[in-house]
Formats: sequence, structure tokens, C-alpha cells
Amino acid sequence: MAIVLPLSPAPRGITPRLLSKRLDQEPTFGGSVSRVRRLGSKWAFDVELPPMMYVDAMAWVAALSSAEADTVLLNLPQPGFATGSPGNPLVNGVGQLGSLLNLDGFSPYTAKAGQWFSLIMGGRRYVHQVAEDKAAASGAMAGLKINPMLRRSPADNTVAEFAQPKVEGFLSGRETTWTVDVARTVGLTFTITERE
Repeated sequence: MAIVLPLSPAPRGITPRLLSKRLDQEPTFGGSVSRVRRLGSKWAFDVELPPMMYVDAMAWVAALSSAEADTVLLNLPQPGFATGSPGNPLVNGVGQLGSLLNLDGFSPYTAKAGQWFSLIMGGRRYVHQVAEDKAAASGAMAGLKINPMLRRSPADNTVAEFAQPKVEGFLSGRETTWTVDVARTVGLTFTITERE
């Protein structure tokens, strides 16, 4: 079961990194390079929290220390971007793969390029990013271009979290550390890498 990370204080900075599985094919005897987009790319997020007094950091420290074998769940901030009221978006149809996704259940809504959303499949969240602006027509959004490609084929009516996307993954590395300085403030940084 995923450990839900505290909401406050919010991270001071988050650096998203796309861990790409693409393949660059370089001809042995010269010629142009071909790039092949492959299944399996996923996100990692480097998270930095603001300096906190020790008593304020205790909930964060406890949650991060508890994540030895469990995944963690963190709300993805989108500073300065108002997600609006997307409605209750769901995957529309079975057998979807690749970098286009059909959805329905939207209120009048436009998904913006660069906007995060997460899909909940089999009890896990998978983070995706909208690749180009797309408006919902009559509550449906056909062919929403996304990055990275779908890693699993979502079932019909899979929940798509547009209003408050979340990343779920393991903490990277084998140790959990934090600093406590002379001013009794705590500094925390960590990386969340999606499982798949």
C-alpha cells in the first residue's frame, strides 16, 4: 500500500526527469541515425522541501523512513496553472496503446500541453503529460497526445486524474537521510521513480 506523503509544507522545488527507453540506431557503415521510441519510458521526480523546523519535519521524516518497501504517493504541483474543473475523466474504450489516449467524462474542458495527469490501473498510478492542447467535445476527448507512451493498456473507464494528478513510485537509493543544522532546521531532498 502506498504511503501518502504530507501535503504541508509543499515542496519548494520538483525536477521532473523522463527516463527514456528510446533507442538510437546508428548505421555501422555511416548514414543517418534513426531514433526509435520504445515502450517503458517513465518519470522520476527530484523533490526538495523548504527548510523546516524539526517539529514541522517530523511527519515528512516518518513517511519517508516508512517507505522501505512501499511506494510513496505525492501530489504533483503545477504552479501557476489552474486545472479548472475537468469533470470526471475516464478512459474511453479498451485496447489502447501508444501515445494517443481516448477519454470521456469531461465537463467542457481543454487539456493543455505540459499538463500532468495520472491514470489509476490495477491500484497503481502512472503519470503522463499532455503533449498538445486538446479540447473535449461533448464530454469526450479522442486522440489526446501524451508522453510517455502508455506502459499498460488501460481498461475501459480507468480513472484519469486531471484535477489533482499524483505520482506513485519508490524512493530512489538505499538510504533515507536528512540534515539537521545548528538553527534546528531540517533539509529534505529525495527522488521518486515510477515503478514501471
